[in-house]
Amino acid sequence: MKISKKVKYGFKALAYIAIETSKGRMVRIKEISEKENISIQYLEQILYRLKNKKIIEGKRGPSGGYKLIIDPTEVTLYEIYVILDEDPMIINCNEAYQNKRSIECIDKDCSCIWKKLDDKMKEILEAYTIKDIINNRNII
Repeated sequence: MKISKKVKYGFKALAYIAIETSKGRMVRIKEISEKENISIQYLEQILYRLKNKKIIEGKRGPSGGYKLIIDPTEVTLYEIYVILDEDPMIINCNEAYQNKRSIECIDKDCSCIWKKLDDKMKEILEAYTIKDIINNRNII
């Protein structure tokens, strides 16, 4: 099973940005780093991916920072997971084999327990949107 630090930190950073955006504020990377205890270098990688997928916007200058630019009710945590991790499989049947997936693992009819766990994890992440983490930060 793999939920990477990048994904966990990405959820935390996005939650902070989303909450502050809902208050009409832009937040600087240094503020996110301090509040969420994430290194600036790591945050830069995370925020770069979110900017490229048009989830957040960054503005330079004295009044700059980051803000959410999408409707928080329309983006699921699973979509954010895929942006940050790049692999749509949360639990891989063949992790021991250098992440090479078998045909059975990709096939919808796979009866492997790992595929079933992966489907449930996706289902859970798809059930929550960014709006849910604005309303209840404790879910992440």
